[in-house]
Amino acid sequence: MSSVPWTPGRGRGRGGFAPRRGRGGSSPAFVKRELIKPDIEKYPLGSLIELLHVSSLEAKSDDTTPGISHCQYVASYNWLNENTPTIIVPGKPPRWTPLATPRRLSEDSGQYYRDPNAAMFDLPLTPAVKAVLDIDSPDQRSEIDVFACGSTLGNLLRLVRGLDKPFRFDIELIGNTVFFIRKENDPKELIKDVRGFGHTFPEAYTTWEKETKGSETHQRIVQYKLGNLECMVRFECDGYIQDTSTLDKSEGSRPNGHPNDVDLLDAFQKTAITPSFHSTLSMKPDMDLPTIKQAGSYVSQSSIFDLKTRSGRYNKEINMYDIYPQLWIKQVPNFIVAYHDGAGLFQDIRVQDVRKDVQDWETENIDAIRRLTVLLNRIIEIAKRDKGGLLEAYCAGTDRLEIRVQHGGGTHALPAMLRSAWVGENESHVDDSGIDLGYKEDSDFEDDSSDEEEKDFTACSAEDCGYCGRCTY
Repeated sequence: MSSVPWTPGRGRGRGGFAPRRGRGGSSPAFVKRELIKPDIEKYPLGSLIELLHVSSLEAKSDDTTPGISHCQYVASYNWLNENTPTIIVPGKPPRWTPLATPRRLSEDSGQYYRDPNAAMFDLPLTPAVKAVLDIDSPDQRSEIDVFACGSTLGNLLRLVRGLDKPFRFDIELIGNTVFFIRKENDPKELIKDVRGFGHTFPEAYTTWEKETKGSETHQRIVQYKLGNLECMVRFECDGYIQDTSTLDKSEGSRPNGHPNDVDLLDAFQKTAITPSFHSTLSMKPDMDLPTIKQAGSYVSQSSIFDLKTRSGRYNKEINMYDIYPQLWIKQVPNFIVAYHDGAGLFQDIRVQDVRKDVQDWETENIDAIRRLTVLLNRIIEIAKRDKGGLLEAYCAGTDRLEIRVQHGGGTHALPAMLRSAWVGENESHVDDSGIDLGYKEDSDFEDDSSDEEEKDFTACSAEDCGYCGRCTY
């Protein structure tokens, strides 16, 4: 592994930050993790509108070509570790800065939120939507069918692939766009019994640069075509590689695709929107938004990576077929997997360009992707048909997805001013804390790497799977 010296930045936690605590000198006894299920007693379900059976979802073979195409970066921001909710726009991911000489790392000992966006702000899609609203493309917004996050789309993808994981999320139609809002049992729910090195490794091997010091997480919004649907997707980005020319690029010819497809290899490269930023002196501190500051710089979508750590103690390779679905949803082209010796020493770190591998996965799973597109279209149809506007998707297990009215009064996806702005009413490019953002243009299978006493939790992440300890993403 080629390495360069690094300058420590501020510590960061993958999956969000809560005040840190010590763990003492010895590791706690192993605690078996239970699959987190939606708490429908504490947060009851509303009345049922429609029950969808995934097994009955069928798409005609001549329907719009499935798969993802025309992917491009739209906007981004960093959450800061401050006393009040604060983001910087466009922010910047931490830079990959591997140690020149490997050293043994301490085991994770912090406290981390399961859903950092919800923990930091009551309406978690607010900063992402605000960043998008400050792009001069109002007509483009009216064409967006779905605005979601990696977690909500990941849950639906698992469902259409026949994998059993309960989940729920809120649904709201705003203008022509259906918003999916991640919903945990508690917005400030902490990941329990954190073990492994999934947080200390990125703290040691990535660096927040000068303009982003104090950041806790980098969030990105991309836009792409999924089948016949125009989607915007927000996700957490683990970092970026300053020089992607040294990546281990997959060999082989392009697989056969559909004649009208934009090749995924090309789609990863088409990040044409390159925003510029400027500030304004106008201040409006009383609006219902996080504090927004201008800082950071644009980073190409082709340079970002997803990162997982794993124990190499039993010489078991990470199952990439558990990883590809999330890389596909986020359209992340690079993947870093770091193997440790069981006690925090990482001497096997692999940096890979996985674009062709993800494209191959898409081809192999095209039937499930067709079902996903059909399912999304059905949810959109129901949301547009319902006059109440505040709905919820609930899945108790394999094959069934319930679309329900939100219990009680329900919760909107966005503050009123952003809902109005999204549909083009009273738009302003000045954000409500005084910054003109001025854009001009979070497993499917059991982990078998060890016995129950040595279960490996370092590969989990709050954004993608809820840190269940049973999977590799």
